[in-house]
Amino acid sequence: MTLPLYDPAPQRPVASNTALTVPDLPEGMHFPLVCRWPEGDAPKGYAIFCHGLGASGRDYAKLSERWARGGYLVIHPTFADSVEAVVAADPALAPGADLERWTEDPRLRQRLYEALHSAPYWVDRIRIVRGVLDRLETIVAATCGPQAAPLRGAIAGHSFGAYTAQLLAGAEVDLPGEGPAQFREGRFSAAILLSAQGRDQQGLRAGSWDGIEGPMLNVTGTRDGGAKGQDWHWKTEPYDLAPPGDKYLAVLEGADHFLGGIARPNQSPAPAQGAAVRALTLAFLDTYLADEAEAKAWLASADDQMGECGLIFARK
Repeated sequence: MTLPLYDPAPQRPVASNTALTVPDLPEGMHFPLVCRWPEGDAPKGYAIFCHGLGASGRDYAKLSERWARGGYLVIHPTFADSVEAVVAADPALAPGADLERWTEDPRLRQRLYEALHSAPYWVDRIRIVRGVLDRLETIVAATCGPQAAPLRGAIAGHSFGAYTAQLLAGAEVDLPGEGPAQFREGRFSAAILLSAQGRDQQGLRAGSWDGIEGPMLNVTGTRDGGAKGQDWHWKTEPYDLAPPGDKYLAVLEGADHFLGGIARPNQSPAPAQGAAVRALTLAFLDTYLADEAEAKAWLASADDQMGECGLIFARK
């Protein structure tokens, strides 16, 4: 079955602030917030997007702009594991550091590997997101203007950011030396996981997803594998092992970890794959934050394959 990609009207003009400063943000917040929103229009909801390892809040611009054109305030924090933050924290790394090609710099690569596998970095991301949530009214007023009613929101992320989103959606992990820990954040109504993690990494294990009861979209690709050599099936475990109820899985044929270049245009660009990610995620937001019937019907009709990239789609 082949369906047209979800592309609802109207598409609103996008306003942005790539250096939003908010009073009293949590200690250790790295760099100002990046925000995009529908210009001159009340937002339908908000999404906090968590970047991947080494990236920053300035990445994922095209995906963020599509959500903003669709009516959402999108908020991008930058965490301590961004290349810029790591270099800023260690002046010895600065000489010769290539921020665009950090994977080719063994010193930077080692620092970032340590962050990925260090529980304090996992928990610090949670703290930063909660700090943004605590100041959401101020952020909304500074971007979209004061709103008459509270907005519904989603937590979203790619790669390491998808791990953060899993925890805030309710996944339980084993923290080294501490045991099971749960960080579910009830202020989010839905979660989007782009290239997420499965069992036996960063404290995730059998039973980790039992507590994810809310809506969740999990997106990966058939060339998207894990750091320990797992194939793409490992990336589907958040969907496979979560309880039924408003859960969706999308697997892009031929897509690698960058899912068509969603973080930066020069990372494995594939226009059809990127378009599919933007369509899927917007339809999911419209369904679970804005209660839009067109989006709900589109998701319900996407059975086996869809779009130019041969998207495999499942729901439960």
